[in-house]
Amino acid sequence: MKHTEYAPYSGFQVDYVCRPRKSDMKTQHYHDSYELYLQTAGERTLLLNDLRYTLRPGDLYFLKPFEIHYTRSYESSYYERYLMNIPSSFLSPILTEAESAALFGSLDSCVLHLDEKQAASALDACRKAEHYSSRKGFLSEKLLCSVILQMLSFISDLLSRKEISEELSAERIPDEIVSAIRYINHHYSEPVSLEQAAERAHMSRYHFSRVFHSATGATFLEYLYNVRLSNVHQLLLGSDLSLNEIASRCGFSSTSHLTRIFKNAYGMPPREFRKRAER
Repeated sequence: MKHTEYAPYSGFQVDYVCRPRKSDMKTQHYHDSYELYLQTAGERTLLLNDLRYTLRPGDLYFLKPFEIHYTRSYESSYYERYLMNIPSSFLSPILTEAESAALFGSLDSCVLHLDEKQAASALDACRKAEHYSSRKGFLSEKLLCSVILQMLSFISDLLSRKEISEELSAERIPDEIVSAIRYINHHYSEPVSLEQAAERAHMSRYHFSRVFHSATGATFLEYLYNVRLSNVHQLLLGSDLSLNEIASRCGFSSTSHLTRIFKNAYGMPPREFRKRAER
């Protein structure tokens, strides 16, 4: 079974995509870096937590590391976008560690609608980032960092002034599925079953499974393991907890259970994953 996709980034990445036909993510997705997305043409749908956003030109989203998300085409068959993945250490050439921590600490995951002037400025920044990232040399590195710093500061300023436009379409996932998602997010460390979730939603197992998959892009079990594995990942990288303690905290019945599911998702056992990250 294919669980969430984890895409590690060893450095800054900027990617421009122009898709003339429908395109859906194969599975839910997260990164260990910050992610910045700008819609430049067409439409794209973002599923994040219990909301479904219709992204149109001038819409931007920013995600903190380990945020599980999913994008798909739905009704639209065409879209263009810029996507950046930004490691937390990326701004070290121009900011001290404390300054960088303060900047990233001022940011939160968000979905924003930019006005025409703001959207033009964001698009110009994305194009500059793409240009500078393709060139080598000390000056290009500094200029790239400067562009990203301006973008992040811009988002931080919008968040601090609460300038999140209501023009952005945020369609709530069906209440029954929202309840199930929140239950998983808060109780993933406990035994959670499809039967329990369907019962809470007052649906049959079959109907619940169909509606849940349509809303989230994942089966119930995939979503549950996505949440558990994302938390395992964070603990492997950010703590010295034993695998047994991590398994217990993240809802796995044993270390062997954790190892089997983790290896199936990431292609290596968690112990090896942690060793590689420490190198």
